[in-house]
Amino acid sequence: MPFQIANQKQIVFALLLSGFLGCFLAYGFVPVSYRLFSGILGPMSQLGFPFLALLFYFSLPDLPCPVFSPPSTKRLLTLCVLPVLISAAFGATKNVPLEFSSSSRLLWNQVAWAWILGPWGEELLFRGWLNSLLNRLNKNTFLSTAPLYPLSVWGTAIAFSLWHIQNYEPGQLPFLIFQLAYTFFVGIWLGFLKWQTGKLWPCVLAHLILNLAADWKLWFML
Repeated sequence: MPFQIANQKQIVFALLLSGFLGCFLAYGFVPVSYRLFSGILGPMSQLGFPFLALLFYFSLPDLPCPVFSPPSTKRLLTLCVLPVLISAAFGATKNVPLEFSSSSRLLWNQVAWAWILGPWGEELLFRGWLNSLLNRLNKNTFLSTAPLYPLSVWGTAIAFSLWHIQNYEPGQLPFLIFQLAYTFFVGIWLGFLKWQTGKLWPCVLAHLILNLAADWKLWFML
């Protein structure tokens, strides 16, 4: 299947667009989804995020990049070992909010978000909608020959990383820098999964595993 290496103009445009969308979505997507669905879903307004992401996903049918020697999905998922270990180590440094121990509702809301709604919504949005958008703007276009990854893999990784700036709190700049760097490399891996399999569910499963590892302390409170 024919492919091309991106020129400088294509690279700059794709990466700037990805950066803009990552920042824009970080501060607009979740609040808008809550406002849109709070009247319908009430206390279950968290469901608005994956539902709105699903609408975005279906608004732009998938357009995959060519795959030259696709490995098995099982083999690809084994690549999650190192990211999972890093997530688990990071989880060891996180403090569980005290209110979780006194409110089962808050605890289960966090579990639902971190282990189900978040992974689904973020993968529909980034490896789904945005991946398809970048592939349409740069059809069969790769960033370079080494490594030979589609431009969309890099773009979605940048957007996914910047999406996490919404987690910033005053006095936690080192944490934010770590999270931006970590989620960028995780984004490359998840984008690689999407490219190689042509399916979204391996990305959702891998993302869910990472979140389970990062929030392992919640296991002992259920």
